[in-house]
Amino acid sequence: MVVLLAALLSGCGLRLGEGTPASLPQPSAQESVRDALARHAWLISSSAAVVARSEDRQAEAAQQVETAANSQLDALGGVWEPWASEVPTRFPTVSPAATAAATATSEDLAALLSEGVTLAQEAAMSAPSGQEARLYASLAASWAVQHETVSPGSTTSVPRSSLDTPQQISSGLLAAYDAARYACQEVAARAQAATRERATQDAASASTAVSAALAAGSQDSRLSSYASPSQQSSEASAADTDVLWAQTVWSDVVDHEALETASTQAGSPARQAAVEATTDAALRAHAWGTQLSSLPGYLESSESP
Repeated sequence: MVVLLAALLSGCGLRLGEGTPASLPQPSAQESVRDALARHAWLISSSAAVVARSEDRQAEAAQQVETAANSQLDALGGVWEPWASEVPTRFPTVSPAATAAATATSEDLAALLSEGVTLAQEAAMSAPSGQEARLYASLAASWAVQHETVSPGSTTSVPRSSLDTPQQISSGLLAAYDAARYACQEVAARAQAATRERATQDAASASTAVSAALAAGSQDSRLSSYASPSQQSSEASAADTDVLWAQTVWSDVVDHEALETASTQAGSPARQAAVEATTDAALRAHAWGTQLSSLPGYLESSESP
């Protein structure tokens, strides 16, 4: 009987003790999005590592990008593995994550970061869950800031103040913008040259965002005045305190915009506005010298490596 069974199985192309290779598990649409971002973070990390160990003028900046990208990769859950453990080579699998060329330059790294901003913003706009939307919006903001660090003066963003159709926003976000307006107006009144110009521009942007949100029906949560942060030491100058004030208010806007992203509906104009404004606020905070976390608005600075 055993001989007969063996003969029958041999005739139909099967061998005893073997089965057909398992089919490749298919990730969901959202898992595919997450995996694409993780793979991009891995490519950014490997590219940054090459640049950081070269004679490139942006080697120091690249080292910071590498550290942040590794933290981002952890937050994203790493690159998707179809099998829980090593499987026979005949089983189908996925392509390994791409790594940087040995000749990667800071220009290559900047291009990857710019591409990453677009990918992460698109992912945030379509994410079905608020937590994913917030994570991806934060990732886009971080990559934009890193792009500005590697390629200064070449990063663009879309502020909330430029919306063609104003959106209602939460009372917390409106108060954050109004605090930014107030602080930057105060700073501009005392500052000189480039600092005054930056403060004036930031105050105008925040003021427009507040007025547009109120016109759209947002709850008026403004205060008559806002306190500046206390001086960190007796040696701190008024100018130092003003810079700290600007850093504080724009970091607060980043946090509230990221939360706004999580509370809006996927694919809606409100979601798009929050995603883009998260990036804009992060760039403004960065311009004031803020040391943002690897995922601003998602992780605190103390949680980043």
